[in-house]
Amino acid sequence: MKYGRMIAIAALTCCTATSLGLAQGTISGSQGNWMVHTASKPGCPGLVLQIGRVGDNLKGFATTGDLADVSRLSGTITGNEKFTITLTQVDGKGPKGTITGSRSASDGWLTGQVSGSGCTDGPIKIQTYVPYTG
Repeated sequence: MKYGRMIAIAALTCCTATSLGLAQGTISGSQGNWMVHTASKPGCPGLVLQIGRVGDNLKGFATTGDLADVSRLSGTITGNEKFTITLTQVDGKGPKGTITGSRSASDGWLTGQVSGSGCTDGPIKIQTYVPYTG
């Protein structure tokens, strides 16, 4: 199980580095990659999410801010830009619960509410990215 966690963290790190290299913008068509890191606070390491969108499907990884514990995430986003994401622990004490919200038509940001994962509960805002095509 320890090797599984190391592989998941390596994949998350690789995906995170890839997303940071993408150009910022609005979602083009039905694809996109989103990444967010919430701030840590006393007794809570924060939350890191790496989300990929293909069509209406959302998939990715979630980890505690200190990368100690990993979860898988999956969900959907509807035609009216409302989304639901479920976080399922892969190992350790990874974040678990749901994130629900919607995408702003004016700026493309996703705003949502995290629930069920203890100290990482609360509002979340995710800046969207699309691959650079220039």
